[in-house]
Amino acid sequence: MRLKEETEYLCEKYNFTPKREWGQNFLIDQKILKRIIQTLRLTKEDIVMEIGAGTGILTEKLVQEGVRVIAVEVDKKLCKILREKFKNTPNLEIREEDIEKFLREEEFSSKRPLKVAGNLPYRIASSILLTLMEKEWVKFMVVMVQREIGERLIAKQGDKKRGVITILANYYTKISPVMNVPPQAFFPLPRVSSTLLEIKRRGRNGVIDKSRFSLIVKAAFSSRRKTLENSLSRALRIDKNYLREKLSQIKIDGKRRAETLDIEEFIKITNTLNLNC
Repeated sequence: MRLKEETEYLCEKYNFTPKREWGQNFLIDQKILKRIIQTLRLTKEDIVMEIGAGTGILTEKLVQEGVRVIAVEVDKKLCKILREKFKNTPNLEIREEDIEKFLREEEFSSKRPLKVAGNLPYRIASSILLTLMEKEWVKFMVVMVQREIGERLIAKQGDKKRGVITILANYYTKISPVMNVPPQAFFPLPRVSSTLLEIKRRGRNGVIDKSRFSLIVKAAFSSRRKTLENSLSRALRIDKNYLREKLSQIKIDGKRRAETLDIEEFIKITNTLNLNC
């Protein structure tokens, strides 16, 4: 049975209507599924957390690889479908939970880092990615996101699409686009195109205080039309004279805008500024 027909059959059998507001668009393209599995580069020792297991199309491919799979799905009806479809699958654990709550509460042993796969819900994709990137137990991800988010994640210096998520995500990880995915690869048809990303954890540890780093990056982009000096001064309530002095010490022109800075420059700012002055 073709994947679109299989998905339609399951929706009819379980009286299930995909919720657009939850981003329930299910992948139905075999070639893209194969590309996801190839990009994950799975070994028998891997543990894979799948975000938004849906009707189990990717789940099935993952369990066939012989890896341990933790499938996180918030929808009760979809979890019922998954439990019946995979009732005799010992290497699969189905978690009926909201992914944001799951990531806040769940911790995994650092001895068994996870790989992550899935089609991230568009409305919360950015926040999920940033949470995952900060988790030491996530070593590698292959995820589908809205193409607009993908473009922001890989935006270069000077690009207007460059923003908070660009800097924070690329501090923790190296992000590579795998392929663009058209709406026709999903059922039901979404309104936007998607991008498949490969995300690897970096060994970067240059920031002394990661919470301060996040605060400074957000402040720098808080007024995109303003200069770095004005944005930081206003958002962090820092004296401009002090700010100019500190930026001068690290040879960063305060008249630049945030999107022109590279990550190393944000690290220097973070490690130099005293936010209590």
